[in-house]
Amino acid sequence: MITRDQHIAISRIYDTAIQPGNWRRALDSICEISDARAAALVVRGRRAGARDLTLMSSVYLEFSRTLSGMYYGAWLSRLQNSDWDVLRSQPLHTPTPDSATHRSNEELDRRRDYRYLRRHTGVSRRLGVRLNADEIWFDAMSLGFDQQYSDVPASAPDAISDLLPHITKALEIGRTFTVLKARYNAALSVLDKVQAGVAIALPNGELIARNAEASRILEARDGLHLTQSGHLATNDDDLSAQIAAHIAEASETATGRAGQHEALVSVPRPSEQSPLLLDIAPISDLDTSDAELQRGLDGALITIVDPDRVPYLRLERFQKLYDLTPAETEVCSFIIQGMKPAEIADIRNTSPTTAKNQVSSVLEKAGVSSRAEFIRLILRVLPPVI
Repeated sequence: MITRDQHIAISRIYDTAIQPGNWRRALDSICEISDARAAALVVRGRRAGARDLTLMSSVYLEFSRTLSGMYYGAWLSRLQNSDWDVLRSQPLHTPTPDSATHRSNEELDRRRDYRYLRRHTGVSRRLGVRLNADEIWFDAMSLGFDQQYSDVPASAPDAISDLLPHITKALEIGRTFTVLKARYNAALSVLDKVQAGVAIALPNGELIARNAEASRILEARDGLHLTQSGHLATNDDDLSAQIAAHIAEASETATGRAGQHEALVSVPRPSEQSPLLLDIAPISDLDTSDAELQRGLDGALITIVDPDRVPYLRLERFQKLYDLTPAETEVCSFIIQGMKPAEIADIRNTSPTTAKNQVSSVLEKAGVSSRAEFIRLILRVLPPVI
């Protein structure tokens, strides 16, 4: 039966999967349960270039920050390599006293690293355990016991046996999470280079990622914001429901259950600035062959455009693609800025009729019928990436 202290330790162990910095508290709990003075985890990758990682309880961590601890880490810790090699050959989750390394306690006590640790941390005897049977990673834990013990306490192996599978699982989850987090941050850093708002939504409408521009727009709460549950909402309940329906349909399209390729929604703003434009399109991990992994990866890509903050765009490519005249190309930039034909006429020193005809010609050549559709098109043709 698992005790209350073991429940606390298990909870702290799984806290480390997302926050590796919590290992100190988890190892301290393990020390309390096993009556150990200190504990350390060693994680070693067997691939080329992999670095060892050592996670420590409070006693070892405080020691490592002293000059004595730095000396130990630089010159004496390598003497333990043979001990870890012995653990590598031991059965999984089998606590092994240091005396089982084919050296007597007397011989170990004379070893420089043992003498140094005993003098600076009070640790004398050690108990090691191999935590996984992975060919790529070697994980192991060492418990250090007070020098008052002539040998590892007989109760220690039983005290930690129920915790060992949880430590192994937490390390495995932590490795996976670290990779996912690195990939997520890399993807998000790329998205932050897009000057339009970009967000990814699950089928239920919950946003799971957004770039800096999307965050700026949502935090302004000018017509569009996030609910406490992470869903997009507007000041109009019907419009909010419409956006949610478009996200759901786009998500179904991503898995072949619907046929909506995109939706364009205009969101009015209380500030009376130009309405925000939401372009909602299907998104799915189509390269995933594993059906189990593909579940839940369908969703919607939402581009949020603030027409009053459309970045400067080099329009030469757009001009060539749609066969625009130089005058029409110049008019494009004014359309993007939200100017009306009369304002364009004043700036270009032409008649309102000429400006209106040029705007109509640009929209017709681009194959769109409104400024909102035009902005969406031009951002797709000329992605605003820094």
